Amino acid sequence: MPGFVEVTHQEWIAAPEPLVRQQFADLQHHIATGVHSKVKFEVLSESFKRARFVREVRLLGRRMRDVYVREFEPDGTMLDTAISGPNKGATLMFRFTSSSLASAVGTVVEINVRLPLPRFIGSLVKPLLRAQVRRAVQRAVAEDKFDLEIRGYVPAQRGLAPAD
Repeated sequence: MPGFVEVTHQEWIAAPEPLVRQQFADLQHHIATGVHSKVKFEVLSESFKRARFVREVRLLGRRMRDVYVREFEPDGTMLDTAISGPNKGATLMFRFTSSSLASAVGTVVEINVRLPLPRFIGSLVKPLLRAQVRRAVQRAVAEDKFDLEIRGYVPAQRGLAPAD
């Protein structure tokens, strides 16, 4: 049975929860505006509660191309699961919680990444992989935060994530 690398990160974003949830779920917006500079997306199918897409990234110097299924749980949690590719079985879970900071309306986004370890990854490389995944998650959420707080994400009328 393969091992896993797991990374959890929380970030406060100065925007209301429904808007943050929608921005995180909006694959077309991410593609059109290049929100994530080091990630490529290709949408295969998309509906209000589910999406199927290709996600391409570099990890440990290797290009990884995986097919993911995105589903929304009743509480608004977004779960991406790799169904094929080198990271098959990987999950990215996004939880959104309303929160205010110094009387500013905002949202805490909790991101949990669970990545299966390739068979050739030994115990010495695992901490390096965890550190790289942590940096990638922090960079990605910083790009989403910039998109929401600075660029000013405006949702398309197609609305993909359940908004309450």
